[in-house]
Amino acid sequence: MFRSSTIILVLSVIYLTYAYESPIEEKDFKKLLKQNKNVLVLWAPNDQSAKSTLQVFKQTEPEIKGRGLFVYVNCEKGKKLCKKYKINSKNAELRHFKDGEFHKVYDRAVSLKSMLNFMFDPSGDLPWEEDTTAHSVLHLNSPKDLEKALKIQLPMLAMFYAPWCGHCKRLKPTYAEVAGEVRGQHILAAMNVDKEGCHSVRAQFNITGFPTLIYFEKGEEKFRYSGGHSKDDLLKWLKDPQPPAERKEETEATSDFFPTDGENANYVVQLNDTTFDSFIAENTQAPILVMFYAPYF
Repeated sequence: MFRSSTIILVLSVIYLTYAYESPIEEKDFKKLLKQNKNVLVLWAPNDQSAKSTLQVFKQTEPEIKGRGLFVYVNCEKGKKLCKKYKINSKNAELRHFKDGEFHKVYDRAVSLKSMLNFMFDPSGDLPWEEDTTAHSVLHLNSPKDLEKALKIQLPMLAMFYAPWCGHCKRLKPTYAEVAGEVRGQHILAAMNVDKEGCHSVRAQFNITGFPTLIYFEKGEEKFRYSGGHSKDDLLKWLKDPQPPAERKEETEATSDFFPTDGENANYVVQLNDTTFDSFIAENTQAPILVMFYAPYF
């Protein structure tokens, strides 16, 4: 018969609390993990120490229904299970289990937003807005956030990125550092336009690659930044924002990257906005491998 003392609390679609006559057995716990591929377990010495985290669980649970599961284990009553999993009985701890196996210790903020981000992508990188080194960057989480930011009087450079983009990852630390140095003069904003709810921004500003850096003044797009990605490059440009320089002749601009002399001269063709479509249309007899690149990487 069930009673009020809770040994394991499972939050599912309808937020259910299960209580057991005796501590849950290890085999039953393992079965629970195998039946649910994405499980975040709160281990705590008692209900009091778990209280604040359970409140966040309750807030987050409706948003992850069908995609994940929260579990609470009271180590005061479930000593055997906690000992088996080598839980420190003095402190509450969150551990994630993926596909029935331990995945990682939860190392993010215990908040609705952070927990949602984690449960939607447990293997993903820490969201940039949660990185303490990026506090000087204005993180935009929705089109409405962008709309509000564009009403701010200061000039704004916005970096539109995707979390999986390698070039974006390399630029982030530098961008955050620059944001700190120009604070009060410029706003450096950032927006993940690859997440649900932000795709409309990609269409609005014709963002076709990552990262895309757009400079705004008085709420209007003024320039697209196409310079180098070093700290000095960005700081120098922000002192005197200018439109992209006129392109050099394509063969000159790319000669350092694709030499066209020697034995491969007949196999590498330099293309640009003007020649790309016609070249593809005129060469249909054999497969064509195209490398899209940026000279500054």
